[in-house]
Amino acid sequence: MTKVGPDFPDEQAVWLARNGIMLKQTHRSQTKPTTRFKLESKGETRTLTLVSRCEDIPEEQLPDVRVNASIVSPIAGEVSSALLAGISARSDFTFLDPQGFVRTFDSSGRAGMAAPKDSGVLTMVDAVKMDREEASALTGRDGPREALEKLYSLGLRKGVVTQGSNACYVLDGTRIYQVQVPKSSVVDQTGAGDILAGAIVSTYIRTREFLRSACFGIAASSLSLHMIALAKVDLPMSVDEMGKRLFSQAAPVAAV
Repeated sequence: MTKVGPDFPDEQAVWLARNGIMLKQTHRSQTKPTTRFKLESKGETRTLTLVSRCEDIPEEQLPDVRVNASIVSPIAGEVSSALLAGISARSDFTFLDPQGFVRTFDSSGRAGMAAPKDSGVLTMVDAVKMDREEASALTGRDGPREALEKLYSLGLRKGVVTQGSNACYVLDGTRIYQVQVPKSSVVDQTGAGDILAGAIVSTYIRTREFLRSACFGIAASSLSLHMIALAKVDLPMSVDEMGKRLFSQAAPVAAV
């Protein structure tokens, strides 16, 4: 489910189609351009400025089908709480990347961070992936362990807090684990979070083991950093070996 504008490149639509993703007429806005950001990077620090924003994704676009899993990843508030609830109601496992719920934009389009307007979004999903800033905005807790403990108190039993090149923290059931992030040369960070989410969910629906799935996602995301743009989709076979190693080394750090 998406919305793109008349400016969306034909070659990108063809690439998506060749990979099994068809853009339908209902996915295209006739009046608004595709959502775009200006991205400025300095080390691990990124500054985002919203250049254009497409339409919200309407609830009418939600297909009336049952799915094994869904990833909800808004980037500029285009997914409403009602749409999220509708997706979750049709999904056996709903994974949220909440960036679009916590981003704010000033008059120049510069992105900031604030608590979501609807504090109940976390109660609509089964798992959530956050960086430290997003975790603070969503839970009101500054540390990754404290944020995951807050998630648990809200009824979630699965969550991931990322910290760039520093260790990730994973909530799996009643335990919080620390997972070291493999060192990698960074060429392009864009999309690494999407790969993390996709790898976690695709592994989880096969294994039903969240910690193992999170380790596979962390491995996939790390290996994508030295690739550019869509080349990130074709990950090397070494992701399996790295994921297994991270899982074997994952250390429990707290019980909740």
